Amino acid sequence: MCKIIRYLFSILTYFSIIAPSFSQTDSLDIYDYSFDQLSKINITSATKVTQHIEEVPSTVIVISEKEIKDRAYFTLEDILADLPGFQFRNIQGFNSYSFQRGIPNQNNLILLLIDGVQVNELNSGGFYGGGQYNLSNIEKIEAIYGPTSVAYGTNAISGIINIITKSPSKKHVDVNTLVGSFNTINTDMSYSYLNEQKNIGVLISGMTKQTDKADLKGQAGDNNWTDLIDNSELDYAFDFKIRAKDFIIGTNYLQKQASSATSVKSVGSIYKDYGTLWNIRFINNYVKYERQIFEKLNLTSCLYNRNSTVLDNSVLYVVDTAQIGYYRPNNLTGLENVLNYKAGNFFSITGGLILEYEELAQNFSITYSNSPDQKPPTPSKPKMEKNSLTSIFIEPQITLFKQLFISGGFRYDYSSIYNEVFTPRAGIVYKYHNQIIRLSYAEAFRAPKPWDYTDGLGNNSLLPEEMHSLEGAIGLALFDHLKFDIITYKNTLNNAITREDVINGYQWVNKGEINTDGIDLYLRYTSQKLQSSISYTYNKSYDEFNLSIPEISEHIANASINYLFKNHFNFNLRANYIGKRENTKIVTATNSKYLDPYLIFNGAFSFINYKHITIQFIVKNILNTKYYHTSNSDVERYRQSQRTVMLSVSYNLSN
Repeated sequence: MCKIIRYLFSILTYFSIIAPSFSQTDSLDIYDYSFDQLSKINITSATKVTQHIEEVPSTVIVISEKEIKDRAYFTLEDILADLPGFQFRNIQGFNSYSFQRGIPNQNNLILLLIDGVQVNELNSGGFYGGGQYNLSNIEKIEAIYGPTSVAYGTNAISGIINIITKSPSKKHVDVNTLVGSFNTINTDMSYSYLNEQKNIGVLISGMTKQTDKADLKGQAGDNNWTDLIDNSELDYAFDFKIRAKDFIIGTNYLQKQASSATSVKSVGSIYKDYGTLWNIRFINNYVKYERQIFEKLNLTSCLYNRNSTVLDNSVLYVVDTAQIGYYRPNNLTGLENVLNYKAGNFFSITGGLILEYEELAQNFSITYSNSPDQKPPTPSKPKMEKNSLTSIFIEPQITLFKQLFISGGFRYDYSSIYNEVFTPRAGIVYKYHNQIIRLSYAEAFRAPKPWDYTDGLGNNSLLPEEMHSLEGAIGLALFDHLKFDIITYKNTLNNAITREDVINGYQWVNKGEINTDGIDLYLRYTSQKLQSSISYTYNKSYDEFNLSIPEISEHIANASINYLFKNHFNFNLRANYIGKRENTKIVTATNSKYLDPYLIFNGAFSFINYKHITIQFIVKNILNTKYYHTSNSDVERYRQSQRTVMLSVSYNLSN
């Protein structure tokens, strides 16, 4: 078996292309771009205005619609797992946690956006990385590495992920259906219309998805749960977008209904591993207006409303004597105005004013039933906490000799809860022929949210987390379609909010600092028929006493190969490697505090767009590798999914 693994990995390495995948509107032609053309692809997420990638001092990875389809991704976490520098704590339950660049957290150090509007849960600041996103309706994903608080404020510490949904286009209808192992079923469809003048368009998209994820019964789940365990998940998504001249009106609706049974150990405890329901809903409504006021001045305004609510029929725990109901509503309304002024090709400046008002639950409202088989009463509305926020940011950029880009910026936030925060950044990019050198310094912060103060035993004395980051990178174009990137970074997170186990429970505390020294090596090759990549990340995370940070491996590697032949057949094979990781506790089954390294393979074989039909055969964890993720709860470690086989059929009809 080891020889087979080494052989397959060597094949992937041979063809490699590690690193960012870039995209444009016409993703069919992107793979035939030279490095110089790739460096001029536009992104919007780094500074909230359109820029060439070559001008941005941060590391940027763009995943195109075509890559999402060719690789047959099923969840957002599947996508992130193929990106450099990501590690995970997947509890196979109501959420999975993503660690970017070596800092374990509750998903609250990364900002997740859909069409530029944040979708992090308002009460905790964390995002949900599961299956509730309609991947069929994504045009591209822009991932920005490193602190981005100047543009986005709190929580943008490790980076941001902006999911950009499709825009209205010529009339077309898409229908996709998928079935697979572990009772996995997915159905999505979309309709799009654009008039002949191309100034009025509509796009409607919807999805439903369900899965049992993995076999965690008895011994398969380390005897944490019984044979009655329910770890199913049912997801819904609905996207609606209208474009009318300079206006875009949009709605993104996400709902996750998942078992929370895996969050605690049921064997030998008072907890039951069935009958739970974590029912959380996200609704983003927005109106965007973009207009060129003068020849050199552009205005973008966005009025938005965000709602993230743990619905009142949620049952987080079922115990020997009762079902425990939970309810937590949260709402935020904001207005953002961004002005961009360009003085020729040598100077531009972007400035923004953000006004927000939010009402957040101070804690869950909780009710109890009289029996483990009886539903609890509907909880009442919890006590709400009100917060207003005013933010101003300015980011100038100077271009010298058409090849030297100097940028900087600062942000000032004033909150009625956490008072004043000042955040700076600075960067420089130098392009010499097809080679690029980048250097940047940035700071970021994360203000504690009600969840931090009240979770577990609670802690009202928490301070904001503060990030200081220095990054340098060199991009080398070895040939027109072959590129090698070296990226180094040094991050320091002060006042790190971490979970601490204490007598009678746990609480969140500011526990010193987390330092991260890292290097990413990327090699990629792209052409119209063959795309391949390989990446390696060395990531050393340690505290102020030079002790290693649990849950973080020093070594991560990814590889991918994608080959299109006969114009209708596509083959994709990917590999993910995570090195040995220190757990937060000793694992009884191994009598060790360390989890073994693992290497898994995923793949898809596709019959593409023949008479409007696409058929895909998908296998995740091809070799059925037995591997585990870390835990920060009473469960000692989490078994990950066994081999999963899926079949997808899609129909596309366009005029």
